[in-house]
Amino acid sequence: MSVITDNFKHLAQEKKIQFKTKDIEAPIRKKDGEEVKQQQIVFQTALRVNQNKAVACGVIIHDADVPRANYQITYNKIGYVTDRNRLPEIVTELNEINAMRSGYYRFVISGDGEIIMRHLGITGEDVKPMMDVFVFGGRILNALLPELEKIEGLDLTQRKN
Repeated sequence: MSVITDNFKHLAQEKKIQFKTKDIEAPIRKKDGEEVKQQQIVFQTALRVNQNKAVACGVIIHDADVPRANYQITYNKIGYVTDRNRLPEIVTELNEINAMRSGYYRFVISGDGEIIMRHLGITGEDVKPMMDVFVFGGRILNALLPELEKIEGLDLTQRKN
């Protein structure tokens, strides 16, 4: 692990956040066309947003000995699009929430209709700001669930799968 991922792991332990970790090797193509393997570390956990809702969430950090690394924070399975005919209206309403209410997070719809909240960023060896973004993301999601519930064509109930 790199210094950045080690620091994140230690900070999570200090904050008593339990993550499962997984290494992912992903091929990327450089500007000259050469393909190299990029190492990423995935930190996965679950968050109870409120009494009725838990979501899978995680942090993916580019794992390399570099002074700065890319990362992504995601909150998954927030809900699902149930009416694909309303997709343009749903996207418009989500974009309004993105523009006005979600701060540094963005709500997106995956190919299978899953609603995801995510943040992309760059961090250095001081990972505390990244951890703060992760922790506050749960609060942002909790605050915005009532807004999401108003969107016709979305199902935010807890699914067992």
